[in-house]
Amino acid sequence: MPNSDLQAAALAAYQKGNFAEAAAKFEEAASAFRAEGDRAMAAEMLNNLGVAHRAAKNYSAALPALETALAEFRALDDKPRTAQALGNLGSVLLETGDLKRAADALNDSLSLLDPQKDKVARSEVLRVLGEVRLKQGKYVEGMMDYEAGLRDVEKPSAQQKWLKKLLEKPLRMLGRK
Repeated sequence: MPNSDLQAAALAAYQKGNFAEAAAKFEEAASAFRAEGDRAMAAEMLNNLGVAHRAAKNYSAALPALETALAEFRALDDKPRTAQALGNLGSVLLETGDLKRAADALNDSLSLLDPQKDKVARSEVLRVLGEVRLKQGKYVEGMMDYEAGLRDVEKPSAQQKWLKKLLEKPLRMLGRK
């Protein structure tokens, strides 16, 4: 099966919620791209593999996949994919309770994302960072990060609109808004 077909099959399985199947296909695609010498696409498949494992709550498998993808993206000096991998890594570290490393990864991701061009990605990373800060007991910073992340959501859900409105009042009272 060609690499692009493996990738498409993995994405289709992921979108259907078949995370174990998606993980197996992403792993197969990563090996195939690596065998072809396409380091960037191999790392992309590892990044996706980590996301599939995270969706299945298999964090012990997600971490090494994401860390390997991150190292490869850094070696290739691929800043957009490095930022994406850092965001994914931060999300998994939040789930595992490694809050310090999660905050570091998410802050590193933010430093690579352009506030004008990467609004959607920054919004997602800021919301995850807000969750990390709240779990760290840094309530004001957590509310500020989460609210900043909600600000750039293009089509907020009813819950996101409600949360944004809810966060604005205490931040205003604290002089942070």
